[in-house]
Amino acid sequence: MTGKLNRVVNPQDLEQLAKLLDGRGGMGDKLDEALTRASGLGVSDKLSAIRPIRSWISDTAPELRRKAAYARLEDGDPLAGLLLAGFTPEQLKNKDLPPDILLVANAAASDDTVDDGWLKKKDGESLDDWLVRVQGDAVTQLTGNEELGKAVATYIEGAANLSAFFTASTTAALGTKSLISYFKSSKVLNAPGTFTARLINGHWDKLSRIPKAGSWLTRVPTAALAGSDEAAMLAGYMRKGAFYLPTATEANLLTVAQRGGLANAAKAAGWMRGLGIVGSAGATAWGVANLATMDHGKAWEEDKAKYLSNWTGTAFNASLTAAMIAPNPVTLGLAVGTGVAYAGTLIWDHSDKIAAAAEDTAEWVGDKAEKAGEAISDGAKKLGSALNPFD
Repeated sequence: MTGKLNRVVNPQDLEQLAKLLDGRGGMGDKLDEALTRASGLGVSDKLSAIRPIRSWISDTAPELRRKAAYARLEDGDPLAGLLLAGFTPEQLKNKDLPPDILLVANAAASDDTVDDGWLKKKDGESLDDWLVRVQGDAVTQLTGNEELGKAVATYIEGAANLSAFFTASTTAALGTKSLISYFKSSKVLNAPGTFTARLINGHWDKLSRIPKAGSWLTRVPTAALAGSDEAAMLAGYMRKGAFYLPTATEANLLTVAQRGGLANAAKAAGWMRGLGIVGSAGATAWGVANLATMDHGKAWEEDKAKYLSNWTGTAFNASLTAAMIAPNPVTLGLAVGTGVAYAGTLIWDHSDKIAAAAEDTAEWVGDKAEKAGEAISDGAKKLGSALNPFD
């Protein structure tokens, strides 16, 4: 029994009905407002007959979403598994989700013989937390090794935090240096993350000296990789009494787009800067989605450092996106400030792990390495057995 509907139904209608019940401004909110007013007027007993509707709404709205998700599953909707896990269509809208996770969630939800309870969203669990957890849980389901699953989830979370800390701290340090140079000597600001692009534009000709690889690399147009200085000239402006023509890494892409169109803005950005903008914009959207799916009161009470890192991380990625598109003292200053805040909250969030590791590094590394080796070996054997049709 999967709960699949035996009649034709529009899942969007069911989801809209659920939203009218427990969504913002829906029946649940209006009922709460009525009960609160009645309590203030001392006439709560007059509304006692409708009080049970509150629990009915709490039960019915999720059930409607569950049935809508099964209808979507039958239609082959890739998001059906996540909807069944407990997320709403609004929380998943326009989110770039890992296809392997979508596949696992849909496969587990569509198989009657598989226990998919591990996929369910836990109370107060954000989309970001859910994705980390289920990747580890998926390993546990495949291998039967719970410790290996936890190790995978911890590694994924740790690697992501390390990468985020490096990006935030580097942006803050280099951005601060650039701002000091700007205010002291009026040095033109470059977009964050364009150091390599500047090296390419300035030293691309020297690559021809590299044996074998050099002749091949020099065939790649520098403008395609590091941005077109010619297109960047569209963002020219008056500076120190003269008209200044910025380079590709200095140009305000909004100005280029305004004067020469989006095509020229893309040329001025180049592949490297463009990829950075897309990445930071995606991280911003992901952060917003993560904040939208969490229970803020509960998240604050359970882990203040982690809660603040979610906010500062989203703010940092948003300001970094703005600085990469339009480098100026304001956008770069915001990127520096939010970068410092984000790096600080990441350290705070993981300070216990850092302190524990520092107490006895050699013993910790040796012990964990041995246990990790045993876990991975055991897990790999079980995984191989699970994937081997002749075993």
